[in-house]
Amino acid sequence: MKRHRHYNQGRALILCCFGSVVAQHRYQQLLEQAQQRYPEYEVRLAISSRMVLKRNQEFALCTLPEQLAALDRAGHRQIVVASVYLYPTEEHHQLTQVVSGFSQFSLSRIVATPALLQPVHSANAILTALNQRFNEPGVQNLFIHHGAPDLANPGYSAIWYSQQLLGQLSDSNHCCSLEGASPFPLVKEKLATELTARGDHRVRLIPMLLVAGNHFVNDVQSIKQDLEPIAPAQVAKFDQDDGEERPFCLLDLPELVAVLWRHIDTEFSKLGALA
Repeated sequence: MKRHRHYNQGRALILCCFGSVVAQHRYQQLLEQAQQRYPEYEVRLAISSRMVLKRNQEFALCTLPEQLAALDRAGHRQIVVASVYLYPTEEHHQLTQVVSGFSQFSLSRIVATPALLQPVHSANAILTALNQRFNEPGVQNLFIHHGAPDLANPGYSAIWYSQQLLGQLSDSNHCCSLEGASPFPLVKEKLATELTARGDHRVRLIPMLLVAGNHFVNDVQSIKQDLEPIAPAQVAKFDQDDGEERPFCLLDLPELVAVLWRHIDTEFSKLGALA
């Protein structure tokens, strides 16, 4: 086909994420990391949150369909869409649908990676790293998931597994959600009993959020205030090499970013050499 001759560009990578109204710069930093890691590829960022797209005034942001259309027009032969979502819930499902739709008419070879906690070995690596990082005598950990509104959502199997494994890794690990199954307001009394049963004096809140956005500013801080009468509560922090103190986000966990790179490398390897 004559059309094939117009697809003469190499590989392209799209990091697809939800985005953040208050901390979009963290995703921009991830984009810069990817550009440094894959200097020979065209590397771009796609945002799925319409609120982020509307409110952003600092960065030039695009949706996944916009980025795919631009890369298809430029003639890239291989495109990997990296899912920068923790669980394979609605946003990840939308990503796979967009990729499937574009594959129907584009001559580019377009594939998507799994969500970060979707493959079991990836989930094990990330959750084990979190448990090891925040395993401290005298401190009870409360892992706070965002959650999904529909229990039929395919991503719930990954959420259940995460909660189960964290509980099996340590008796000091507990879980709740912001707005999904097992929401904090409904399980607060049981959590209060569990958190104080061993006589520990501190509670550490660990938001299972890639970036510290509005949920961190509002919901996580609200949970912290609710727990204060029970025991001193603090939100987890990562030690920064530069000594800078910044809000907790999972993008600061090296093992999580390593999983993202591995997912990307695997999909490019499956695509094989450029024809």
